[in-house]
Amino acid sequence: MFSEKTKIDLQNVLDEYTSSGKECGCQLAVYHNGTLLYDLASGWTDETKSRKVDTQTLFPVFSVGKGVVTTLIHVLHEEGLIDYNAPVTDYWKEYGKNGKEKTLVKDILSHRAGLAHLPVMEKMEDKYNWEHLCKNVEEAAPSLPIGGKNQYHAAIYGVLAGHLAECAAGKKLTDLFQEKLFAPLGIENMFFTLPEEKYGNLAKIVNTENKFYLDHNEKYALSGLNPSSNGTCNAGSLAMMYASLTGDGLNGKRLLKDETIGNATILCRNSDDPLLPEQWNGFGLGYVLCGPRNEDIGRIFGHGGACGSEGFADKKTRLAVGFTKNRALKEHPHHEIRNRISEILGLPSRVW
Repeated sequence: MFSEKTKIDLQNVLDEYTSSGKECGCQLAVYHNGTLLYDLASGWTDETKSRKVDTQTLFPVFSVGKGVVTTLIHVLHEEGLIDYNAPVTDYWKEYGKNGKEKTLVKDILSHRAGLAHLPVMEKMEDKYNWEHLCKNVEEAAPSLPIGGKNQYHAAIYGVLAGHLAECAAGKKLTDLFQEKLFAPLGIENMFFTLPEEKYGNLAKIVNTENKFYLDHNEKYALSGLNPSSNGTCNAGSLAMMYASLTGDGLNGKRLLKDETIGNATILCRNSDDPLLPEQWNGFGLGYVLCGPRNEDIGRIFGHGGACGSEGFADKKTRLAVGFTKNRALKEHPHHEIRNRISEILGLPSRVW
């Protein structure tokens, strides 16, 4: 199945969409059972078409970063530093106020912490000011019952899970990413807080008037910290992380045990809150579950992002995929190019 013809077919799809203008630039990396099969790129870093995308180009990947901070939480769990069933205040004492006192770690991971909206910020820059964000979260009051119905914590999940990790491990989040994920896996092209010297290798978000999207072309967003949305990476780095979570791991290295992944990929919703056919947000413990609903929704797990980038692993086929793109489309979260890629790889399409 995974042949030179498959590689050519995938490259042709990328080139078709970037040459037609349906997409601007994109990357695709695919691992099978921990071994790299394809690492492809096509198109341009912005609409001036002055610089081509290559496999090392960095892309803003928006909510794809939520899957990264989720993986960190599970690593700390395996190290005995975090208990899913423990109160958040066991680690983050300042969190226990204004009605949040009984929040459990698993409530945060399953997007049932009752804090679906980021506290109001006076300045756009404050959305990426880590200390300011954490203080605001501590003072916030839940707008929904904790542990109740699921509501996507779009702008705040990375703050909740990220500062929980800091408190549990006693280290800065950026240091934890490097120590627990990036260094062990050899990932060199994934950043939360983008270094100054990396801006010249960055693709820009194009074709949108959406202020949130355009924020992620600005240094105040990219150089700040909020792993809910401000991560940058290439497709290869995403695929490497997810390759370490399934099968034999990344080149033989497993970051998490099968037991941990199995537990993290059980749908976490209450009986009075069924996952409806039109909903994409089927969360386990942090990961979005996007396998076939009538067969095994937890078979495929990962996270998508606002512009269409994604990273995921498939337990059945042992494929791990990273995909990045920079053209924002009004059809989001439906992305035609992703469906074409999935068809070639023999995977079900995803909407997230």
